[in-house]
Amino acid sequence: MSTVSIETIRRNAQVSTRSVSGDLVQVSTPDRVLGHIRLENGSYVALKGANPHWGDEVGRYATQGMAVEALRQRKRSV
Repeated sequence: MSTVSIETIRRNAQVSTRSVSGDLVQVSTPDRVLGHIRLENGSYVALKGANPHWGDEVGRYATQGMAVEALRQRKRSV
């Protein structure tokens, strides 16, 4: 029996983005919404959770790619 680290699985997770509005992007895997990214005052705010109005702020980033990566790497409950 072989085991794979959950960190390896998290690093290899395929994510997609979808524009919801002019300043809001949804980030998801094939089976769940990881969060949203909102452009605010020149920075990209990563919000964890399926609803951008109630999402928890993960951080503010210089690029959208960094914000996507932050959501992808974020620990999720099983």
